[in-house]
Amino acid sequence: MSTPTTPDVPRPEALQGDGLGCHSGREQMLAAAQAAGKSDTLAQYAQDYPLPEGAGPHDQPQSMCPAFGSLRVGLRMRRTDTILSGSACCVYGLTFTSHFYGARRSVGYVPFNSETLVTGKLFEDIREAVYAKADPEKLDALIIINLCVPTASGVPLQLLPREINGVRIIGIDVPGFGVPTHAEAKDVLAGAML
Repeated sequence: MSTPTTPDVPRPEALQGDGLGCHSGREQMLAAAQAAGKSDTLAQYAQDYPLPEGAGPHDQPQSMCPAFGSLRVGLRMRRTDTILSGSACCVYGLTFTSHFYGARRSVGYVPFNSETLVTGKLFEDIREAVYAKADPEKLDALIIINLCVPTASGVPLQLLPREINGVRIIGIDVPGFGVPTHAEAKDVLAGAML
């Protein structure tokens, strides 16, 4: 009896186990993101937000994921919505905490698994969600934030249109392994908005 194969999956080995997750460590996540085509983004973050040589997790002072800075700023803007792309546990933690900081609206989330990451379906799902959410009657801007795993997997938010029906589309990568603190994550969003 032969084992079924999945010829349409570009990297079937990525479907084994739980894939590369936030538990993998900073160096492995950086290497994966660079291999996935995010080298320019990460190089810019390293230049803008340098860490001392050999810095460890205690050299990044934060209470939780740095992406919270970007999320918090986005949630305070009127006529702006946010969609997160990341592991479900990360999205839960970020949205849960955001409500303690006065968020009065929901945060969008595009779920994924190892298969949708390696086949490119996650990007298509994000694109579909962006088109569904870009309503000029309600929004001026829509922010999409890649967290660690989609950044390390190379999900190309830069391929999203810059505008849909007059709604600005702003896609940013805010991985915890590339952006050290909440304050710097706020800068990432502010820079993308400007």
